Amino acid sequence: MRIIEQRVDVTAVAAWGDIVEMAVTLYLPDPSLLPEKPIVIFACPGGGYSRHYFHLRFDGHEGYNEAAWHAARGTIHVAIDHVGVGESTIGDLSKISFQTLAATHDACVRQIADALRTGTLAEGFPALPSLFGIGMGQSMGGGVSILTQGRFATFDAIAPCGVSAIHTALPQRDKAAFDNGKARFDAVADGKVHSHLETEHEGVDYLYAFHWEDVPADILHEDMKGGYPIRETSPVFGSLTIPYCAVQMMLPGAFAADAAKVMVPVLVANGERDTCPHPHAEAAAYPASRDVSIHIVPTMAHMHNFASTRERLWQRLHDWSRMVARAALPLRL
Repeated sequence: MRIIEQRVDVTAVAAWGDIVEMAVTLYLPDPSLLPEKPIVIFACPGGGYSRHYFHLRFDGHEGYNEAAWHAARGTIHVAIDHVGVGESTIGDLSKISFQTLAATHDACVRQIADALRTGTLAEGFPALPSLFGIGMGQSMGGGVSILTQGRFATFDAIAPCGVSAIHTALPQRDKAAFDNGKARFDAVADGKVHSHLETEHEGVDYLYAFHWEDVPADILHEDMKGGYPIRETSPVFGSLTIPYCAVQMMLPGAFAADAAKVMVPVLVANGERDTCPHPHAEAAAYPASRDVSIHIVPTMAHMHNFASTRERLWQRLHDWSRMVARAALPLRL
């Protein structure tokens, strides 16, 4: 397994007038483990998190590194910070739109995929002309995957995780709290609030929404000690910045037009307690796709990779990716 850090120039499509780069971490498997149709997962994180969410490490704990898990099984894993997030170019967060996120993500992915297909990404790593690309994201990152596929048809399949193509909403302990949380976004819909910095967070139980009760206390502390969603300090897997347009992703129908254009296979994956209120209804949001799978992981809250059942999700993503990639191979008579 090889780990490669890169910065990918997406200046041309960002159209900010300055150099814009996206930070990327690649986990390359031993080439002998690659399947007949090699698979690459392009993973992007949720709001308030960085690409290192997919490479979690905690002292005294094992088995939290999703990227390494996939690479050990022959899948290329590429984790990407969106513009305005983590170690990518931050810029003016108020000027990052859905279109900016989609266009820059598409440009970044295509550059990496081209290098993998031509064998120019890393010395000694083979060319993979039949590469199968999956756009995967958690929460906001799942939304970015939907936007990118709807507008640019970037991927061969997508796996939006912890996000709804109908209406993303934070789970709460009771119906009154849940309805109150949703109502806070009326000001966003009315154009009175433009970012998470202006949104009212008092009374919203992020701990309940994000983490199941069995998450180890020291891991929970590491995630939440700097505050959320406005982080005053950030762990390595977090991000101090969130593009302001992220609040718009919580509005009803925010992804509807883009999801309706998705024609490739879709895996809608959620925890038992997550931001997709009616997961079985999600298939209807992708009417152009002929292959939509729904997967719900038990004892998992919104932050999937912290859950004790995280490997169930990874295994599902692995098995599903192999299945849809094999289906794309030519029929052998």
